[in-house]
Amino acid sequence: MNKVGDYILEQVLGKPVSLSEKFAVGIPLPEKAKSGVSGRDVWVAGGGKDKLISQQEVADRFKGEGWMRVGGSMRTMQDVLKNWSEINYEAASRSINSVNVEESDGVYNSQGVYRSSSIFDSKNIVWSYKLFDCQYMLGSRDNSACSFGVGVRESIYCSHCFEVSWSHKVSGSMFIHDCTNLTECLFCAHLRSKKYCVANVQLEEKEYFRIKKMVMEWILQDYLD
Repeated sequence: MNKVGDYILEQVLGKPVSLSEKFAVGIPLPEKAKSGVSGRDVWVAGGGKDKLISQQEVADRFKGEGWMRVGGSMRTMQDVLKNWSEINYEAASRSINSVNVEESDGVYNSQGVYRSSSIFDSKNIVWSYKLFDCQYMLGSRDNSACSFGVGVRESIYCSHCFEVSWSHKVSGSMFIHDCTNLTECLFCAHLRSKKYCVANVQLEEKEYFRIKKMVMEWILQDYLD
């Protein structure tokens, strides 16, 4: 997990940066709980749930006696509810057709997922929530078809971005909101089809990269402290 997270940060920020849990701020991460069957640790999205069982424990029981039972009084509604409560464990640590999944819940057709939930058809995901067809994402949520993102939210087709939200087709940019088709922009909002803009001001390429270097230094020295 640390290796993948560090790689994502280096690709987005341009320099090696140590992974920190501050990148997970604002992300609804799965919480650790205990299996009601074995007492082992399980991970569950949403939290506040009891009578949990890991998906693996459910599968293991199918290999043995299974989940069918014999007997049990059903004379009253209370009897029915009592019998139901004895078998009604909620599955946690769930994953389907996925590999290398750790401390996560609700992972589908994905690989390399750590401490994340509601991940679909994605790869190399750390501390994230509700991603579809994404790869190399860290501390991100509610995105589709994004790659190499840190703090990306509610966006689609964004790559190599830092702190981008509600945007579409944004690349190589930082601190962007409600933008479409931006390349190499900083601190911009509500723009369409722009390049080399800072705070919605059009700059020459050389001046833009001078400011971007300053911003990168600010992030590395102050923002990550």
